[in-house]
Amino acid sequence: MSENPYSPPRSDDDPGAGIFDRHALVDIVKGWEKLRIAYNLILLVPGILVMVVWIGRQGMPPVLAVIEAVIIAIGANMAFLLGPAAELYFRAIFRKGESIGRGRLLIFGAGLVISAGVFVLAFLLGTV
Repeated sequence: MSENPYSPPRSDDDPGAGIFDRHALVDIVKGWEKLRIAYNLILLVPGILVMVVWIGRQGMPPVLAVIEAVIIAIGANMAFLLGPAAELYFRAIFRKGESIGRGRLLIFGAGLVISAGVFVLAFLLGTV
């Protein structure tokens, strides 16, 4: 008997049974973790620019600027998790677990624009 006796019973006529298999979840995680590298590299440029403004124009001590930048980077990576969550829900509700194709890049691009907007706002507030 290889089946787990503690797992809930499955019904063949249950429309929600087996929407996601292991491969679909692995696809979501691997795809988004590759995008996380691009996300961090892209946001590194405006992040450094904002730090230069903080240190140069506002006279913030460099150590404090780095600490604040690390806190913001952690927050940005936590916000990044909204992307895979959105794909997971979209695939579960509308696609029965099937891939959304270029939809992942659309979600990623929207999140990147919002995140870059936060950096632009910080830059503009730092130059005032």
